[in-house]
Order: sequence, then structure tokens, then C-alpha cells
Amino acid sequence: MADVMPVRTSTNPVEGINRCECGSVRTIHRARGKRAKFLYSICDSCGTNQQTGQYWQEKFNVHYATLADLHQAEQASQTAVCDAVTEPETEPQPEPKPEPIETESLPVPEPQQTKPETDTEPKPGAWKAILAGIILGGLTGGLITRI
Repeated sequence: MADVMPVRTSTNPVEGINRCECGSVRTIHRARGKRAKFLYSICDSCGTNQQTGQYWQEKFNVHYATLADLHQAEQASQTAVCDAVTEPETEPQPEPKPEPIETESLPVPEPQQTKPETDTEPKPGAWKAILAGIILGGLTGGLITRI
């Protein structure tokens, strides 16, 4: 992980930084114009994230001014997790084995064999198209040979 504030070429100033899902440090920017109420992020690995959904805007709103603040917040969250009291694990109770169910032997239906449909006969409209093609071909062929 980089310990240097990422440099961005965005025209919008950096409002803060936070940790991206990929683990890199991303910068948080405020959009301008009609989207001024939304934040967006730029990550070196993931690129720009301009999603305006509530989930992402809440993630973008939690940002820090410097890398030192970010590292301090991450260390505080790690110690809070380590200091959390864990409940002693209880041994899992073995589940009672289900009693075998006696069933009468039922006849198993045989799968029905279906005959695959084969279209060897052309459709009724196909004859008209074939006949029209033969006639058209004969006429144009005859005209071409006369020229």
C-alpha cells in the first residue's frame, strides 16, 4: 500500500481519501453542476466510480483529510475488533439420526421415448418460392445470353 497521497489530474479538488475495495487509497471528489450533491472516487487500480446510489455515497462520505488520519482510523478499527469479547464456543450437539422410512416398492415409470421430428417434406409455400426462382433464373439467363 502506498504511503503517499495520490496525485489526481481531476479539475475538481480532492475532498479526502479512503480505502478502496481493492485495498488501494482512493481520492474522493465532489462533482460540479447539477451533480454537485454527489461525491465520486478515483482509484489507481479501479478507476473512477461515479455511482450515485445511497450505498456508494455513504462509503464516499466517510473520508479522511490525510493519510495519517486514514491510518489512525484503520488502526483504531483493528484494535476495536481485537478487543471485542468473543463468546466461548459451545460444542455442536450431534443431530439425531433420522429413522429409516419404510416405503413400499412403487413401480418406477419408464421415461417416454419421443420420436424426433424430422422435416423431410418442404413446406407448402416453399414450392412457390422454388418455382419462382426457376422461372426468374430462366428469364434472366435467357436475356443475358442474347446480349
